Amino acid sequence: MGRTRQVNRHYPPRVYERRGKLYYVEPGTEKWLPLEDGLVTWAKIVKSAESSETMTALWAHYQLDELVGKAAKTRKNRHQEWKALEPTFGHMRPKDIEPHHVWRYWKTRGGIEQGSKEVRCLSALLTFAKRTGAISHPNPCFGLQLPRTPPRQHYVTDAAFLFVRERAQPMVGYAMDLAYVAGIDEGTIRVLERRNLTKEGIEFARGKTGKKQIIEWNDELEAIVAGLLRERPQVRRFLICNRKGHAYTANGFQSQWQRLMRKCKAAGFTDHFHFHDIRGKSASEADTDQEAADRLGHGDVKLTRRVYRRLPQRAKALRILDKGGNFGRE
Repeated sequence: MGRTRQVNRHYPPRVYERRGKLYYVEPGTEKWLPLEDGLVTWAKIVKSAESSETMTALWAHYQLDELVGKAAKTRKNRHQEWKALEPTFGHMRPKDIEPHHVWRYWKTRGGIEQGSKEVRCLSALLTFAKRTGAISHPNPCFGLQLPRTPPRQHYVTDAAFLFVRERAQPMVGYAMDLAYVAGIDEGTIRVLERRNLTKEGIEFARGKTGKKQIIEWNDELEAIVAGLLRERPQVRRFLICNRKGHAYTANGFQSQWQRLMRKCKAAGFTDHFHFHDIRGKSASEADTDQEAADRLGHGDVKLTRRVYRRLPQRAKALRILDKGGNFGRE
């Protein structure tokens, strides 16, 4: 058995990165075959090599036909989830998978949230199988009613935000400001360019939906962008960038964030939070649910209310008219 990967653990078996390019190591010959279109080429290789009836072959079809159009984060998560699923389901035929197989897998995983995510990945694969004719019976993942972890409810206080912000390196600090004031997600922040700055505000397309959005200027947002543009390197394409002016990768930005959290912990900080929680703070402090949904780019205000509005819901006590008595008084 080969050594366990130390980096790029989400890559499929026998796929490696060298000098920024992906290669597939051919079994038997051990030749390094360049993957011209990345994992799409890998999927074609596996598609031609595997038995067409196994879940591994279905995964190759799924990558080639559907996963390639998903967001980068979704692709990465799906690869990690399939890596966990493959030892159990890879050799099976889609039509042989029954609900009790899925339930047993989830129980074996300890009933944890990651196990539920892996089952959702399996469900997406089997839905694809149903759509392409690989199976004719209902998706065996449907109707299992697995317990769902409630939405994250951590609210970032002003004190916690300022404590971290004061210790952040400039680019990460400005990214925090954009997430808070403009409600922009990390993936979008990392790829914002100068051309996204318009007279009306910051214009961009949402990563998941592709829907265009403008966050209109106000005094705070103008000050944030003005300060950001004064940071080095002066000549650069991306607003948030590394020292060479390049956009951060998802892993690169998360490394910066985790380094910042460790720095804060060493300084006595105990209210650890995720970068994504800053969007929850932005939504929670909006005046209305609709304002929060508009800022975050949600088409359904119910999603905003359920996941991102994290402050306690306020309600006024009932006022009872005095009808001659002293209700509640001695």
